[in-house]
Amino acid sequence: VSTPLAVLDAAAVRAWFEHALRSLLLVRRQVDRLNLFPVPDADTGTNLVLTLSGAAEAVGELDPAADLATLTRAAADGALLGARGNSGVIVGQCLQALAETFAGADEASPALLARALTAADAQARAAMVHPVEGTILTVARAAAGAARAAADDGDLAATVAAASRAARDALAATGGAHGAALDAGAAGYVVLLGALVDIVAGEGDTGTHRADAVGALLAGLGAAAPDAAAADPPARGRTSPDAAGGGSGTAVGTPLADAAVDTDDAAGDFEVMYLLRADAARAAALRATLARTGHSVAVVGAADATGAGVWQVHVHTDAPLTALAEPAVMDQVCVRYLRPLLTGLARPEHGHAPENPAAPAGSASPETPATAADPAAPEVTAASAAITGVVACTRAPGLLEPLARTGAVVVLDPPADPAGLLRAAADTGAPHVLVLPCDEAAATTARAAARAAEGRGAPHLGGRQEMTVAATRNELHVLAAAVEVSGPGAPAAGALLPALAEQAARRVRTVALDADAAVARLAGELGPADELVTALLGAGADDEVAEQLRETVARVAPQVEVVVVRGGQSAPAVLVGVE
Repeated sequence: VSTPLAVLDAAAVRAWFEHALRSLLLVRRQVDRLNLFPVPDADTGTNLVLTLSGAAEAVGELDPAADLATLTRAAADGALLGARGNSGVIVGQCLQALAETFAGADEASPALLARALTAADAQARAAMVHPVEGTILTVARAAAGAARAAADDGDLAATVAAASRAARDALAATGGAHGAALDAGAAGYVVLLGALVDIVAGEGDTGTHRADAVGALLAGLGAAAPDAAAADPPARGRTSPDAAGGGSGTAVGTPLADAAVDTDDAAGDFEVMYLLRADAARAAALRATLARTGHSVAVVGAADATGAGVWQVHVHTDAPLTALAEPAVMDQVCVRYLRPLLTGLARPEHGHAPENPAAPAGSASPETPATAADPAAPEVTAASAAITGVVACTRAPGLLEPLARTGAVVVLDPPADPAGLLRAAADTGAPHVLVLPCDEAAATTARAAARAAEGRGAPHLGGRQEMTVAATRNELHVLAAAVEVSGPGAPAAGALLPALAEQAARRVRTVALDADAAVARLAGELGPADELVTALLGAGADDEVAEQLRETVARVAPQVEVVVVRGGQSAPAVLVGVE
């Protein structure tokens, strides 16, 4: 018979993190299928796995003898960089609270653990511009309150058990709050606390016991997997929670007052996420700006003693460009199109069914019909295993929206570090990923990412992720290829996708022009068989250049349609594609 732990030391917390990740892996699909709020994208379980995987990778790089403070700080930093979605951002902020509370401690008593859970509650709420009840926030508050009440007896097992029971009870109360049987993020938080119960009781060996227990719990609460495609939209207009009880956070902002009304309806056609490298004041200013125009806004992170900080930014918006900070302070910018998920047209575990993008280049569709897996299947089928995701690279902010509308995950300004492309590949949710680089530098990064993917696991996929780099080398090639391989009518998978992307790129003759020479050069590029000119204007090209291009085409080749896109790229001044 195992003797319950009296305190949490570094070894116990390391075991907790490992056991929690195993447990979430085993129930990931069950949690995914609960997901309706804020967007029915069926990925909350996956997002939590990716977030904890970031923590696990950071902890795995430590010396096995690392102390409690070092271990929890590494886990918090790893979770911050790996956070996905609303629930992942919130759990990452909870780990930040854990690290701050355990700073300087060699072990955590019941009272210190209760303080950590209270800080996690406070910081999770502070992380969200519009905290919403009936979610993971409700469960975190219930767990914190129960832990505080039980900690006075000085029994760690009793404290953890009380927090876990309160979380389960609060989870049950989330049923129907947002059109779902239970809240997915709240279910994930219950899994984390249940894993801690196992570790304290000496039962955290494989995670199978925890998965069985969670499965039985969800079944007992009536959490039949909802069909996200058929579910009603989330309820509009919710009352904000009470002010958080205790704890101080590094999340920018403070919890809302008791009577404040949450008007965030979780809308927004696009999800924008990126890392902000700035001080706390800049992070707070960005958060305030996003709160006025976006939904599901979170800006979480921390600043060090010098004032430098790293913050994870998450927002749903109809205008991705308005969600961006200055290029010099952004990293790993990823944009996804959510509209098919909001309207119930797709489930991400089986690929996207995007709308036709507002982009003319490369509009031809392949003859190969789209394939689809059974959207209700709880396990990976042969069809879903063959799904290929698409990652589109661009240095033109103005292309974020049209590229995302194809269904690709879009990466802005990919740096030499492959981390951003690896993150975007994971966000596709597909075991096979085709990367569309926008220049040779992006292609070099993509090849590095593909090599890195070969040597690392993809826990959310139950194996590894394979990445292939296409032969696209400029923005209009990427746009044409994205429409061909990711847009409506594109095949869901297959070895032919790189060839299809290359064919689409070859159909677009491109020329990079200086603003002063654009008109003369363009006249020489047009022929009698041409039908379409797409001009991507850089930051150095003004309205006069656009008008001159239109006039030149009308004079030289009146049969040609002209489409002008304001890309905003630093170079070239004008990129012209002729089809």
